[in-house]
Amino acid sequence: MSVDQDTGMPGGRASVGTVLVTGGPGAGKTCFVRAASHGRVVLAGQPGSVWEIGFATLSSGVTVALRSTPDQRRWWWMWDRLAGGAVGAVVVVDMTGLPGSYPVLDWLDARGLPYVVAVNRPLGGARNRREIREALRVGVQVPVLTCDATEPASVLAVLEHLIAAVHTGCLPHVAPPASPLAARSHLAAPEPAGQRRRIPHANPPTKGTL
Repeated sequence: MSVDQDTGMPGGRASVGTVLVTGGPGAGKTCFVRAASHGRVVLAGQPGSVWEIGFATLSSGVTVALRSTPDQRRWWWMWDRLAGGAVGAVVVVDMTGLPGSYPVLDWLDARGLPYVVAVNRPLGGARNRREIREALRVGVQVPVLTCDATEPASVLAVLEHLIAAVHTGCLPHVAPPASPLAARSHLAAPEPAGQRRRIPHANPPTKGTL
């Protein structure tokens, strides 16, 4: 399979761009990318940090490039590179581990990248979306969807929703928070002594202390 070196797209496929698939640890990012790509993914990265690159074909026939984000905090500096050229993002959320989503949502808000929230197999089925929205502290302009990250049809529906919303202008860029106090990260459970939690920096000068 040939790959276009500029776009990363398999040769000959029409593309609508790249979508970043992100979320907290264990939320289902890998399952999402693999299901959307029907198992055909490329592993990228280096020892200690691996993420997936996949390609999902939408009902319109166009292909979306997918990139997942690594969980390890020491690799958060890579997120800006992975998000380069992305038209939007899918935040995969695990209802049993909401705090893991807070730094991700803060980073997307700070970067201004449009996104949708995809709640992976919510307990009890499709829970009250307003309750989920309030727990995640996302605005009304951010779609909150439910999906099964292991089912191709389910994750493709999420991608269809994101791409349609971005291209019709129904999903505007989220304005960065006016104050760090508006961030969610400080709501997360305390980490073990000696560790620090912070939002992945946009365009960090170095790899930092992660």
